[in-house]
Amino acid sequence: MATKKDLEKFEKFAISQTAILIRDDKCLILKAASREKNMWVLPGGRLDKGELGEAAFARELKEEINFDNVKVLGVAAYDIWYHDIPHLGVKNWPICAIANLIEDTGQEVKISDEHTEVVWASEDDIENYQFIWPKAHQIIKKGFEYYRLLNK
Repeated sequence: MATKKDLEKFEKFAISQTAILIRDDKCLILKAASREKNMWVLPGGRLDKGELGEAAFARELKEEINFDNVKVLGVAAYDIWYHDIPHLGVKNWPICAIANLIEDTGQEVKISDEHTEVVWASEDDIENYQFIWPKAHQIIKKGFEYYRLLNK
């Protein structure tokens, strides 16, 4: 049986869920307002303490793009990476990020003040954007692959 000391050996990390929404063969990306200039994100965010995954994801999409009743089609990809937050003096904060492909229900995207711009980017155009998430380009491409598989 594991002891408390055993548990201290394990990495503790934040869990973040993002949405890959594809409409007309383009993926929704958002320009982050509070980050370095020209940094882009997928809609979503972290779980709050005590929050369950599905409820957190629904809350984040409501807050960030004003979507209700989101249906997750499946996990397109995931990644674990380390993020610096200079204004908080945090280095190498571990994040487990999960990218969910969501169903397009045609809802209008209305961004919160966390973002300044909405772009619908094609799979080829994704490379022209700099993302906070280091492997975002590969993750979004996996989302497009998954989307094509589901829509054969």
